[in-house]
Amino acid sequence: MEQKLEGKVALITGAARGLGRAYALRLARLGADVIINDVDLYSYKQFDEEMTADTTVDEVRNLGRRSLGIECDAASKKEVDAMFEKALSEFGRIDILVNNAGGLQVRPETSFASSVPEEDLRREVDRNLMSCIFGCQAAAIPMKEQHSGRIVNVSSQAGLKGSPNGHYSSYGVAKAAIINYTQYLAGELAPFGINVNCIAPAFIGTGRMMQRSFNTRPGQLEAMEKTIPLGRVGTAEDCAKVVEFLVTDLSDYVVGQCIRICGGVLLF
Repeated sequence: MEQKLEGKVALITGAARGLGRAYALRLARLGADVIINDVDLYSYKQFDEEMTADTTVDEVRNLGRRSLGIECDAASKKEVDAMFEKALSEFGRIDILVNNAGGLQVRPETSFASSVPEEDLRREVDRNLMSCIFGCQAAAIPMKEQHSGRIVNVSSQAGLKGSPNGHYSSYGVAKAAIINYTQYLAGELAPFGINVNCIAPAFIGTGRMMQRSFNTRPGQLEAMEKTIPLGRVGTAEDCAKVVEFLVTDLSDYVVGQCIRICGGVLLF
């Protein structure tokens, strides 16, 4: 793979497993040194995901790149600021930030917009939106000084289209806000040579647990795939390729955009 990111340093939140891990390995193969953040660098063990080494950090190192693992809560500004301080002390610069931390941790029956409990609402907003904002704020400081940088925020199909049954409203609202925040930040930072963009994955299969979740009922996966024009659920590599586009010179003139990675589900 062409070493387009040779000499660059990337920080990826939520990268111990799943999509974040895929982004980390993709950027490492492109030549970047990679800082891996997660609340638990061994979280893949809870999700029955296959690894080629003990942690994503070790996988990156096995690719011949420098790597540092930092466990912290991306929804805590204090912890995020300390993480960036440690990363800058170790690597001297941050060229790429992928705000991947987040996820969905609410029950469908208590996630309606008209009745979602305050605790659930605040947790989803903190995990998804606030973690993104805190990461961007911390990265903007060294990137402004460098007069260069790439930030990729991670939204979701849920941030572009409401659930037809009203489930998971707090998650969708947080992901929609990430898209809007990306646009504001992009306009502010573009004059500093910093490209800020966003991706919105749809149905992506990562790991055995996710694949099993698509098959809780006979025929469920097949029925889902019929709603996707490309006829298949996406893969982590489908998303990682778009991240590659957004953090390399291929996207030099792309700013403030949200790219849907959905196989055609969101055709509007």
